[in-house]
This record gives sequence, structure tokens and C-alpha cells, in this order.
Amino acid sequence: MNVSAVQSQATRLLEEIQQIQSQRESIQQTNKAGGGQEFQNLLSDLIGNVKEAESAVRQDMVNLVLGDTDALHNIMINSAKADLAVQTLVAVRNKALEAYNELMRISL
Repeated sequence: MNVSAVQSQATRLLEEIQQIQSQRESIQQTNKAGGGQEFQNLLSDLIGNVKEAESAVRQDMVNLVLGDTDALHNIMINSAKADLAVQTLVAVRNKALEAYNELMRISL
């Protein structure tokens, strides 16, 4: 291997290192700005929505069994809300996993 080939490889490696460092700084600035916190809040809200919807459906079912209610339409509406909340949470989880897997495929 000649000297010029080694110098060109070294220059290319230094450029890649500088790009990685700039990307790292950009990510750190985003994290300082609360980008990760917003995603965490989003997930917490989604999980809270699922819990609330599921508990409303459970309570409706208990009331129906005990004979305290005869409004089946409310039970169906709450059941649809719970189903939609779970589907939304699963969709967000799947997108987050896809993004994570994509990041893992990136070679540095």
C-alpha cells in the first residue's frame, strides 16, 4: 500500500469521525431541548388512555352483570374506545421498534 492511499484513507476516516461527532452533538442538543421527554410523555399518555378505557369497559361489564345498567350502546361505545386506544398504542410501539431497528442497521 502506498503512502497516498494511506493518507486518503486516514482523511476519509477523519471526515467520518467529524460527521459522527457533529451528529452526536446535534442529538445531545435535541435531548437537552426535551425531545426524548416529549416521546416519553406521549407514551405515558397513551398507556394512561388504554388503562382508563379498559377500566371503563370493565366497570360497564360489572354494571351490566349486576343489572345496574341496561344501556348496551354505552358499553359498545366504551369497548370501541378501548379497542382504538390499544390499536393506537400498538401502532406507536411498532413504529418505535422500526425506528430502533433502522438505527441499529446503520453502520458507523
